[in-house]
Amino acid sequence: MLNLFRKKLFFACLSGVCGKCWIVINCLIFTGLCYAKAQQVIPEPASQPEGRFYRQDTTSAKWIRDLKNIILISPAKESVKDTFNVVSDNEQYRMMQGRTISRIRVIRLDPFGSDIDAQDIDTHPDKISFLERAGNAVHITTREFVIRNALYFHEGDTVNALKLADSERYLRSLHYINDARISALPIGEQEAEIVVITQDVLPYGVDLSTNLSSKGNFALSDRNIFGWGFDIKAGVFMDTKRTEKWGYEVDASMRNIARSHISIDAIYRNRFKNEKTGVVLNRDFYTPSTKYAGNLTVYKEQMEMNYAPDSSYSLINPVLVRLRYSDGWIGRSFLISGNAPGVMQNNITVALRAQKTDFLQRPENSQNLYYLFQNRTVYLASLSFSRQGYYKTNLIYNYGRTEDIPRGFLLSVVGGKEHNEQYNRPYVGVNTSMGQFIPWLGYLSGSAAYGTFLYEKRPQQGSLDFAVNYFSNLFVTGSFKQRFFANMQISRQLDTQNLDYMKINGDTGIPGFRNDSVYGRRRLNLSMEHNLFAPWDVYGFRMVWYAFANFSWLGGYDSPVLERTLYTSFGCGIRIRNNRFIINTIQLQFAYFPYIPANSRFDYFTLSKETLLNPRNFSSKAPEIIKLY
Repeated sequence: MLNLFRKKLFFACLSGVCGKCWIVINCLIFTGLCYAKAQQVIPEPASQPEGRFYRQDTTSAKWIRDLKNIILISPAKESVKDTFNVVSDNEQYRMMQGRTISRIRVIRLDPFGSDIDAQDIDTHPDKISFLERAGNAVHITTREFVIRNALYFHEGDTVNALKLADSERYLRSLHYINDARISALPIGEQEAEIVVITQDVLPYGVDLSTNLSSKGNFALSDRNIFGWGFDIKAGVFMDTKRTEKWGYEVDASMRNIARSHISIDAIYRNRFKNEKTGVVLNRDFYTPSTKYAGNLTVYKEQMEMNYAPDSSYSLINPVLVRLRYSDGWIGRSFLISGNAPGVMQNNITVALRAQKTDFLQRPENSQNLYYLFQNRTVYLASLSFSRQGYYKTNLIYNYGRTEDIPRGFLLSVVGGKEHNEQYNRPYVGVNTSMGQFIPWLGYLSGSAAYGTFLYEKRPQQGSLDFAVNYFSNLFVTGSFKQRFFANMQISRQLDTQNLDYMKINGDTGIPGFRNDSVYGRRRLNLSMEHNLFAPWDVYGFRMVWYAFANFSWLGGYDSPVLERTLYTSFGCGIRIRNNRFIINTIQLQFAYFPYIPANSRFDYFTLSKETLLNPRNFSSKAPEIIKLY
């Protein structure tokens, strides 16, 4: 029986490269058979420019569930940019390197009716619909000083290709900017004019999520108040199955305070019996030339958690937990090489971190059973080497706007000490990750991490984690396009005696599933999804149909994971998004769970929002303890 299952799994994985069907994945064998019927490669068009991998093919695929929101422009507006561009993002500035910047000109475009890549970028009201004209009328354009404050160069500086590319990439990361372009124009023999073009999104957003039965939430937001980049969001929650049926939240934030690239976020949430108040100050290593980064997080939280008072997990009750948490880190990065166009930048970074968790209310004796409930203070230090560059492309994680896909390598060594209610013990860890575009395959990235505490010079409560992420090249079948994402993660606890088991609830395994009595010490997750992009554009709204499959196994220390119970979900759905609006992707999804243990909670139907995600980057980060569960 086991051999038969392994054969089915093999043919299912093989389906990722030999099919053209996107229909609902009721089982992997069915998907594999459907895909296998249509393997046919059409030669690459001779007119395709070098530096881009473009392939018309009936081959389709599946994908990683976590890499969402992929859609494309309509055929009428389509260009060769619909492919993966493997040229470095700073190559275009090579010829201007070293010239003096005599002038910086900023051009700000309305959300609707203008094309940032067109020769004529002006808005033409007679060529857009009434709704688009109304959107432009109520929209407040981002202030010019906000755009200028985001730049890493000034008038009088010499042209640095890396700083121009970093500035363009940072502008695109702002949630109120749809896209950005920075060009360098020659003036005489020694000078250059820098032209910065940005296109806003309509900042007024609506978020709606529901399981179409008892739960839902609704939120309104303005992501660019008065054009100053301020962000505020207010929402309400509902759950008719709870005693307290309503909850609410308010979240406010601002990025790049006083041109420091420091952001601040403040949140208050009162969601049924869960309450949280906190503030976060943050500055990342946004560019390889950024010298300092850090974070300060402080919050107080009350939450209702499921709690099992013994190792049998036969009795699980909800308990109320209250805690205070503070966390701060600071890092210094040194650029050691690669300060030239077309070359990846190499950095060495040192960082220090301190974390403190204090419980104000918790179940009796829980600190002796669970690491999660222990009061603790952790001090960490790290030494990292990073090597990073970017591909400038589109149609990977987003809906046609320009994207910056990292490539490179990261290696980090972490050490420190923890003081908790049971031990004072050292901690050591190492993690590495890398990502690269492979022309004949697609984009492949992976990571590996190991960390453990030491007690009496022996490993205690450690963790081991491996992950592989992949997305394919874009394949064209007539007027439709397809892309394939896949993800695999293997995690294992080491020498852990507490009851903090690994589970497969939600994003840790099976989305839409929850059962706290399903647990283990080892976990294997596989996720696949196949997307079919519709060729239609209705008032800027674009859609993708998708089918997905998720697989999770949980095992003990001594039992092979693949011999244990397989938990799965299959389904299909549709995502709709308009890049010119700040609203998240609208997703309508149906999921089927073949095996449902007792006391499980799950969602067959969901209407929800999908947040745009970014690919893993390889810049240095805060030192951290590898996740134990």
